[in-house]
Amino acid sequence: MKKGGGKSRPLFPLTMEKPIPLLKKTIFIIFILLLALGVSIWHRASLEETRHAKIFIMDTFVELMAEDSHGQADAAFKDAIAELRRVDSRLGYQNSLIDELNSSHMLKDREVYHLIRLSQEVHDASSGGFSITLRPILDAWGFTGTHPYRLPTEDEFAAWKRLPSDHAIALDPDGLTIQTPEGTRIDLGGIAKGYAADRAAEAMKKAGVSNGLVNAGGDIAAFGERTWKIGLRHPGGTGVFATIPVRNRAVATSGSYERFFTVDGMRYHHILDPATGLPARGLLSATVLADTCAEADAWATALFVRGDESLGEELEKRGMDWIVIDQEGRVRASEALKEYCPDHLPAPR
Repeated sequence: MKKGGGKSRPLFPLTMEKPIPLLKKTIFIIFILLLALGVSIWHRASLEETRHAKIFIMDTFVELMAEDSHGQADAAFKDAIAELRRVDSRLGYQNSLIDELNSSHMLKDREVYHLIRLSQEVHDASSGGFSITLRPILDAWGFTGTHPYRLPTEDEFAAWKRLPSDHAIALDPDGLTIQTPEGTRIDLGGIAKGYAADRAAEAMKKAGVSNGLVNAGGDIAAFGERTWKIGLRHPGGTGVFATIPVRNRAVATSGSYERFFTVDGMRYHHILDPATGLPARGLLSATVLADTCAEADAWATALFVRGDESLGEELEKRGMDWIVIDQEGRVRASEALKEYCPDHLPAPR
């Protein structure tokens, strides 16, 4: 039985010792309704729904996430996907502006100019750890899809080594014109995916999303005031070895587990050392946090090739953070990320 003679008590009792005048009663009820409405709005804002979308593009799954406080998630996802497709068509391996540049050795395009200039900056600052002139040897390995994976011949290595390198790419002062020497063929695969994530994130922001994230196969661009928890993949298994907080920043990881094949028990992966044309050895994975995903993408490749002893201080001077895992499973990180990382790689789960 309910207490009080079996009668339920009203939430807001309207019987008082003195009757409330009609105007005052109306104001009182409106105040209560507004108060209830205000609590409801605060509750919804504090438990903001995160919307998701996914698309397969640029040879990977791209996940889009948005906290949609203004009902703009669907329109934002549409704009972001259109931007991903635009970047892929302009920078990809087939019928792209890069194909045009590689065949004619001259191109006028501000977007490609910007990416090549950034690539050259990373190339110089990393002592050649990042390069965009690897296309001929990447083709020989089969990592660009021209044929199945295989070991290049000695003649193919020799022919590639005779070609001009990144310094031979000429960028005119007009901010538009790119010229390459005969025989040089560039590949923006080490920076294009990160750049695409940046562009998709920008499209979402312009569409009204205040907090969002673009995950382009592990190249992540996060924006807004929300802190996202990003799990870093265990290079030897399907789990994660660390979870790091990321707010209004970008993350990219280069790993030997991403694309590889095995011959006579030896694994050959797609991250080539520009000095040799062979897969870089020494690390299992390298992660970089930067202001843009294009920067994080390029620097993660350079870090994988050159190692933290060569580039750790350079990255931190540039305001970037990093994590590496070496062949023995040891985990090293910049000062800001050490607390989130184990000293040694846990066994795969």
